[in-house]
Amino acid sequence: MKPFEVLVVGGSEYNLKITTANAVKLEEQLGTDLLSGLEKLGEIKTLAKYYFAAAVINDNISSIDDVYQLFDDYIVGGGTYEELQRLMIEVLVTSGIMTKQVYDASKKAREKQLEAFKKLLN
Repeated sequence: MKPFEVLVVGGSEYNLKITTANAVKLEEQLGTDLLSGLEKLGEIKTLAKYYFAAAVINDNISSIDDVYQLFDDYIVGGGTYEELQRLMIEVLVTSGIMTKQVYDASKKAREKQLEAFKKLLN
């Protein structure tokens, strides 16, 4: 298993992994377990909380505002929030919070949702 996932923003690399201590803190903030919290991963504020829990292992991430700036820089560089959501799922797998099987099942469910959304637009 990889030791962490990497997010590249503006030429800088950020290592992402949720430690046990940070997982507990995040659960307290969310008021639920991390897998149930994924239901709100589409909310930017929730996505930022997950990233903060995963990114504090980097010396230059010390507050949630640092994560907001990281998101802004990522978007300016051509990234999307959907990409950030997908990477967070990979972080959860790498961190041992989610199994690869659960990840694959959630990926299939997301693909079905995207297909349904595209049909609504047409």
